Amino acid sequence: MPIYMVYMKHSVESCPVYNVDTKKKLKELSSKRKENAIKHQINVLSAVFSQLEHLIVYIVEAPNHKEVERYLRDIGFSFYNNIEIREVELMEDALKTL
Repeated sequence: MPIYMVYMKHSVESCPVYNVDTKKKLKELSSKRKENAIKHQINVLSAVFSQLEHLIVYIVEAPNHKEVERYLRDIGFSFYNNIEIREVELMEDALKTL
């Protein structure tokens, strides 16, 4: 299955740490992460967050780009982040082609 890197960045004003409305909506939607991962055939390999940079990075396996978009929408990340989704490959696999 293809691997995607998801790069999400948001403003201080929309950050759920500081914005009560964003926090409420995100808590509600993100509580269904596991159900939505199954629904969209997403396997989250890694997810990290840098609070000072207001940056979230996910590495996921997914059947296609569209399912990654739908998953992010359904778990609440798309309403307050600018999102870039890129198909990537594992470094170990890339090094094997050298």
